[in-house]
Amino acid sequence: MILALLLACAEPAGPAGTDSGGSDPVASTTEHWALTTLSFVRVQEDGSSDGFDLDGDVTDAGDSDGCGIGDMTSPAGVQGIDNAFARLLPVLETTEFVGVEQIFQSLIETGELLLVAELADVHSLQDDDSVDLAMRRALGQPMLDTSGAVLADQTLDLDLGFGAPVIADVPLVAASVEARPFEVVLPVSFLDASFDLTVHGGAVRYDLAADGSMSGVFAGGLETAWLVQLTKETGISDEVQELLQSVLGGAADLAPDDAGQCTQISVTLGFSAVPVYVFADALEE
Repeated sequence: MILALLLACAEPAGPAGTDSGGSDPVASTTEHWALTTLSFVRVQEDGSSDGFDLDGDVTDAGDSDGCGIGDMTSPAGVQGIDNAFARLLPVLETTEFVGVEQIFQSLIETGELLLVAELADVHSLQDDDSVDLAMRRALGQPMLDTSGAVLADQTLDLDLGFGAPVIADVPLVAASVEARPFEVVLPVSFLDASFDLTVHGGAVRYDLAADGSMSGVFAGGLETAWLVQLTKETGISDEVQELLQSVLGGAADLAPDDAGQCTQISVTLGFSAVPVYVFADALEE
């Protein structure tokens, strides 16, 4: 009864994964998906990586651009992909860092890291000349199915205090939308510390599936000085501290300073998501 009343008070924009607007060509909706998984995008066996060209340069190892860190090629053949952090993962995952993705999953399931992908001013979820994209955050613990996964089609309460810049007027083509500049702050608890993981100056892509679900990637730069300082504050082992401090400087490939030293390392995260509704008052910002 309580759940039925809550749903009645919500003002859903219509089920995701279908063309919105019905017979009225000017009608538009706002659609939401809750992220159910979040993980680092890795380098594939053929050396490719999903992601984006974040700095606008196609860099070979040793070039003056990109601090000499070679770029990758996407599975679709796009050159210049920046995802330098992926090259560190095989080494980092021989340490306690291997548990980071499981921490992401636990935080999603408890609602501490419940991100909500949003598309607004939507006329069609297949092809649309102009939609507005954002990544928001929900409050409270989500409902889970028997396997522990976040349930689709539930109603969530958005956190209006969470900074969610809107990227306006981007095209959705063949059920996929890409936008930049994109910056997201991920509130994370790891070992003895809680902190905001900020991905700077990047890009994001939402890929919509016929069943109404979503997958995608977002990428950007992590400040290397911040990462080094973080290792000293989280209670992480000396082994991981020393490893990160020794490799980060040589792996950084973004945001060169006046001396030409790169101050950020590119990172790409992939996600999956299910359609959800949000409370009507949460849409009134």
